Amino acid sequence: MLTGSYPMSVDTKARITLPAVFRKQLVEGDNRTIKLVPYGGRVNGFTPDGFKAFVDSLFAVNGEQYDPRSAKQEKLKRGLTARAVEVDIDSAGRVALGKLDANTAGTREKFGLVGEVVVVGADDHFEVWNAEEWAAEQESLDEELDALLYHD
Repeated sequence: MLTGSYPMSVDTKARITLPAVFRKQLVEGDNRTIKLVPYGGRVNGFTPDGFKAFVDSLFAVNGEQYDPRSAKQEKLKRGLTARAVEVDIDSAGRVALGKLDANTAGTREKFGLVGEVVVVGADDHFEVWNAEEWAAEQESLDEELDALLYHD
């Protein structure tokens, strides 16, 4: 389970260093590959198996599974998987966020992933947030957490 939040800086080559505790959970033997997927105002990082499970879960509703004969489901699945970028965690534990721009120009700027960011554990994946957006998200979360944790 990936947990915690870690302030980081994007270096001049558009890379971030993943926290060591995340690397231990994401790297499996020689497999250092992850999928970066921009959506929801942040970039989400999954193992390849984790990404497949995530995509499959989106279509598992009310006991139903993905239907390749559904034009709408096919379009949504294709759109999501097309946004995914495969990157390797290098020997220093860095991830090249710049590869997002190779897939779709301007992605990093759109998501504010320049300068200061926060790498966040989100259970089965990690997220990379613009630091200011993360601070605003956390500020608004306090009341919602209290409502979740306490029923009175």
